[in-house]
Amino acid sequence: MIRRVWPMRGGAQATRGGIGASAPLFVANMLEAVLPFLRNIALARLISPHEFGLAISLSVVIGMLEVLTDFGLPVFAVRKTLSLPPAIMMGTLQALALIRAALIGTILVALSPWIAGLFGAEQSLGVYALLGIVVMIRGFENFGVKEAMRQYVFWREATVLTAAQIAGAVVTITLAWVLGSFDCMLYGMLATAVTTVALSHLLSPQPYRLTWNRDATREVSRFGRPLLVNGFAVSISLSDRLLVGGLLGPAVLAIYNVAYGTATLPRTVLAKFLTSIFLPLFVDQHERNRGSALFDTWACILSCIAFAYGLGLSLVGDQVLAFVFGPAYQPTRLFMCVAGISVCIKFLMLLPVPQAYASGQTRLIAFGSIASALAVLPGAALLLWQRDVTLFLGGIAVGEFVGLLIYTRRAMREQAFTRSATWLVIAVPVLLLAALAALTGLGSGLSFGSWLTACGVALGVAAIAYGAIVLRYRIGLRLLFVSGTPVGTRSDQPLTRIA
Repeated sequence: MIRRVWPMRGGAQATRGGIGASAPLFVANMLEAVLPFLRNIALARLISPHEFGLAISLSVVIGMLEVLTDFGLPVFAVRKTLSLPPAIMMGTLQALALIRAALIGTILVALSPWIAGLFGAEQSLGVYALLGIVVMIRGFENFGVKEAMRQYVFWREATVLTAAQIAGAVVTITLAWVLGSFDCMLYGMLATAVTTVALSHLLSPQPYRLTWNRDATREVSRFGRPLLVNGFAVSISLSDRLLVGGLLGPAVLAIYNVAYGTATLPRTVLAKFLTSIFLPLFVDQHERNRGSALFDTWACILSCIAFAYGLGLSLVGDQVLAFVFGPAYQPTRLFMCVAGISVCIKFLMLLPVPQAYASGQTRLIAFGSIASALAVLPGAALLLWQRDVTLFLGGIAVGEFVGLLIYTRRAMREQAFTRSATWLVIAVPVLLLAALAALTGLGSGLSFGSWLTACGVALGVAAIAYGAIVLRYRIGLRLLFVSGTPVGTRSDQPLTRIA
């Protein structure tokens, strides 16, 4: 068989693949955003706002505890070193996952009376306690499907994600229609967990095994300890739902979650997708030390996505939510502008993440998470003072921006970003979205036609700015669609390999 191989800089050969093989994972991650969104629409129509708020509280509680104890086991399965036999390393990872699941499950059961009381659901104590079973089931997942992504095999992980999300959504919606209670969310989580575990074992190229090796544990510990700090910070950033639900009640939590939670849900999935497909590229970058080209391309792509997402939320977010969920769930235009700024900043906080994972710089990730999490503090102070959700979110956005500046400054000292290009791709989206928010605040009676024109002007300015950045720093996309292996030759012509 004749195989075409293309030379790369520094004497590397490249086979067609890389990011181009990630289409199934992209579809799966989109479904991971769309299906929970459809589930929330159904819940808003099938159960009361109070029950909907309690259903949201289940996902908030389990999410906070899981990130609180996250020390990067799935990521380590992708980037694990070759210092130990793969079977021993994977077996140790699986054992650590089970220990972590048992710890979280125990904590959930122990805290369930306090959690139920916080949301005024003392009569449903058992539902919160059963969240521990969900976590324990997830602990048996086979990491082999994640390890396969190191070789750009994304379809296995895509299949697991897709099937699990479909199962969870179907079970949740069906039981919401039958029961009319927030219990439906628990059963949906159980369905998702069981499907994930079953398919991860079925599709993994590696058999599931449990082993224990001190050297492997020590290496995982060095990688994951800083991520525990990161998890603590992320759990603090998720406390906005706890603040709103605890201070204003489950019904208000439901409305807030529809507005801001729906806005951030696709961002979470896109962030996971982007990190998954860029991580192998940055692993290659770290091994070859190719310079700043990939860093600047990544920064520009991320900035464009952040701006486009924030602009869409600002333009039609309030109207879309009213149409989909009903007038009772419609936020103000100003709220959605502030939400657009906040989500944009959250995207930009991903700038150092792929390279940090690839090179084991987990302390840098932890630092960024702490900087972002502290943004909740000014927001919480404003919520206690005024009990105004828009002001609360504005305080969070300002805190996030300050954290982004500090985080980026440190990241540029440790990674190969071009400083001027990085500051530009941060400034362009944030300043344009902030200008739109200011316009909304000053002109509360602005018609939709005038608002559409203002957003169009912002889009045009952004297009000019990004075009200038691409030309000035010679940012290209070709390196994203090839994966290479180093060789000891350099050529300007394609080589032919017979395999």
